[in-house]
Amino acid sequence: MQQNPLPSRLILADVARGLALLAMAIYHFSWDLSWFNVVGWNVSGAPGWRLFAQLIAGSFLFLVGFSLVLAHRNGIRWESFWQREIKVAVAALAVSVATYFIFQDQWVRFGILHAIVVSSLLALPFLRVHFIIALLFGAGVILLYHWLGDYVLPYRQFFWLGLNSLPEVSVDYVPLIPWFGPVLLGVGCGDIFARYDLLPFLRGSASPSVISRCFAWFGRHSLATYLLHQPILFGVVWVGVNVGLFGDVQVRSFQQSCTAVCSQTVDAEQCARACECTSSELMERGVWEDLLVRPNDPDVREIAQQVFQVCLRL
Repeated sequence: MQQNPLPSRLILADVARGLALLAMAIYHFSWDLSWFNVVGWNVSGAPGWRLFAQLIAGSFLFLVGFSLVLAHRNGIRWESFWQREIKVAVAALAVSVATYFIFQDQWVRFGILHAIVVSSLLALPFLRVHFIIALLFGAGVILLYHWLGDYVLPYRQFFWLGLNSLPEVSVDYVPLIPWFGPVLLGVGCGDIFARYDLLPFLRGSASPSVISRCFAWFGRHSLATYLLHQPILFGVVWVGVNVGLFGDVQVRSFQQSCTAVCSQTVDAEQCARACECTSSELMERGVWEDLLVRPNDPDVREIAQQVFQVCLRL
């Protein structure tokens, strides 16, 4: 998310950031749909979704390291560096505060913006060394994560390093181990481009397409785009749910949960029919609202269970 000081911008570097932002927007929109039970996707826990999120985070952090080389390869421009560092740090603090009130226990203690702030500072010494050293250290940080397996230090204060054995529950958690690794890999690759005069190739075509210019624009404004896209997407889904754009989300959520539990012992298709029948019957009996308001009430749950057993036999 660093800015490039070259007089003629390296548009392909901006396009890469824009594409990473698009992937992040797709992931966050899917997460929002899942959060509001519009879809039944396990965005937070399914292996495929987790891999997608890791690839997105890795690409952003790689570009952070790569952009550090572009910005400071001829000597660290301290004023520019600290201006950017402060902006990202303030943005990270804003994300922490906002998510504390929205997600409570799952608020962002050390997310990707926090990782960018700390990693950018730690990566500065690697701008002055040969790219092989940066690449080896980057790979080493990632391998260290895999060698550690279950984290080794049972102290909560090390959560930002990724060295605590206590689970960290957060909507965005990007500890330095292993995520400092992609930053150093980006530094190493950036040094290769600078050392072997490959940077002109990143200028792309003299007449870039409209799509390329669009991605490049978002890439140049990556911090603002990152901060704004999720509140906008979250708000759009929230409005859609409340105006009924996605149908009755509560009914669908009940049927999905009911089917998931039932299908552990009964045929999935039979469960789906029984759960749909159950929700309809509970509405006809006037019990549906009671179930939503008092889901743990034993009398309401008993009625719902009785209705389900009848529907299961139909």
